[in-house]
Amino acid sequence: MEIVFGLMVLALIILGLRNRKKRNKTWLKEERFEESGDWIDKRSGERGTYGSLDEEMDSNRLSIARQSKISGLVQEIQARCFTHYPEYSDLSEEQLKSHSASCKSTVAGLFDQIEKLLRGHDPVIEDNLLPQDALQTGLQKILLNYAYKHFPKLLDLEIGQIQRFDLLTQALASRMLSEIGK
Repeated sequence: MEIVFGLMVLALIILGLRNRKKRNKTWLKEERFEESGDWIDKRSGERGTYGSLDEEMDSNRLSIARQSKISGLVQEIQARCFTHYPEYSDLSEEQLKSHSASCKSTVAGLFDQIEKLLRGHDPVIEDNLLPQDALQTGLQKILLNYAYKHFPKLLDLEIGQIQRFDLLTQALASRMLSEIGK
């Protein structure tokens, strides 16, 4: 009698495991895919492997990282202006805000030019350069250092492209200084 009871328990366990395995596969087929075959996220906090949620989150992450890089570079530029250009601290709050906004748009343009350069397009360089001085050279060095630090693939470019990129940063430094009246 005890042997029969043990065999029945063993049979129930095997039957339960087999049904559980089938149920898991059925849940995966029914719950994880829509009728069109697209992957859906049903559980909270879970991300699908090919869902549009991933693409949206990645684009948001890249946008936030880009804004962070832009703000970091603008802060370095303003710090350089405060320490090496005494008249910069005499500017009004409106002028400082205007220069900050202008620097942000200039730096965003620089990042766009870097991305184009990495894709093989030549940068667009302005012709109106101020005469080279210590402050402009310092700003150009900040731009170059930041660019090579955050875009190391720039170092793999041809020498001619690197020289054009150097001229681009010189033009941008010149533009930033001309906007504050230097």
